[in-house]
Amino acid sequence: MKPMNTMRLAALSLALLGGAEVAMASEVTITAEFRPSSTNTRFKNTTPVSGFCKHFSNAAVCQSDESKSIELGIKYTKETVSRDPDTRNRFYVGFPGRQVVDVARAGDSPSQLYFSFASFSAFVRRVSGDGRIPNAGRSVSGGCSELHAAFYSDIRAINLWRINNPDVSSHCYVNSALEGEGVQAVSNVEEFSIGYNLVAPNPLAMRAGIYTGEVNYSVGENGEIALGNMVTNLNTNSLKIKFELDVQHALEVHFPANSDKVILEPPGGWMRWLNGGPAPEKLVRDLPFRITNTGPLSIYMECEHPTGRSCGIQNTRSSEIAALDVAVSLPGGIQLNNGQAVQRFPIPTGRARPLHVDAVTPVFNQPGALHFATAAGEAAEMVKNPGDTYRGNVTVVFDALL
Repeated sequence: MKPMNTMRLAALSLALLGGAEVAMASEVTITAEFRPSSTNTRFKNTTPVSGFCKHFSNAAVCQSDESKSIELGIKYTKETVSRDPDTRNRFYVGFPGRQVVDVARAGDSPSQLYFSFASFSAFVRRVSGDGRIPNAGRSVSGGCSELHAAFYSDIRAINLWRINNPDVSSHCYVNSALEGEGVQAVSNVEEFSIGYNLVAPNPLAMRAGIYTGEVNYSVGENGEIALGNMVTNLNTNSLKIKFELDVQHALEVHFPANSDKVILEPPGGWMRWLNGGPAPEKLVRDLPFRITNTGPLSIYMECEHPTGRSCGIQNTRSSEIAALDVAVSLPGGIQLNNGQAVQRFPIPTGRARPLHVDAVTPVFNQPGALHFATAAGEAAEMVKNPGDTYRGNVTVVFDALL
């Protein structure tokens, strides 16, 4: 028998790359990756930090892998009227609720991630008018509250607001009692960034590879990302957020030395038959191995002497072929698609119809076994010609990509 194929597969990551301005469109990418270990079963956000976390690096919201900031490339001019009864005339923003986003490898059924806006920041420079910078008011109303006190000077300010319920549509505006009513200003929003919540799929249920997806939002006075009234010089009317998940699974299968040859014999040995006993019902051999695996796995056989449903071994003298039954047992962390344990489960032949199993929990260097046995009735025929030799190559493939 040929040695088993072993492979180590590439990990899944999800990345968000940064804001890019294209005429009337803004696009950013969020990235994350899965690198398995005995203690890690989750994606790690690998998106480069941009936006408010450059300014509020010590804020708690900037310490979490699950909630980082990203600058969206949205720039505009906003005229504001302090404490205006129409809150859209104040410094105002609105965001949609949580989105379900399909991410998929080429040709695969999609997995789903959940994305929502968790916080908001703007770097605002006043170009005319009096009073405070429009986004510097500490009293925030609507669907937001202050997450960090604004940094501000006479002409510019950067705010950081929490979106109180990221799952639903939220509209937020300054409601500062320190401002007089009706104070007008014109300001440029030079940096528009958000913190986000990203709930990635379970990487243990995803095959190795790159998964991509995207979600699109309209941007404008009344867009899904809403900027309120009296907006001019808006550089984009849409925002595309792209997602890239890189999944790399660990897959290693190790066999003892000299495992490339499997010698079949009756259970308990040949002595009973040599001493005049009945022909053995079967010839068997178990081949132990140790496996590390953290994701879905496909197993199949390739045969030198196919017998239709399985592999065979050939009589070197007569060319007759005896069929084999080949099965696999795997650690408890790897199960059949229906949740059953993989114990002496038959291995199919051919890449087109492999045995699919799932990693319920990561498995590191745990024991498994291949079970070889002659099919029913074959052993009795084989021993009718004492001294004959049967040989054949059976290649068992462990594939995390199928």
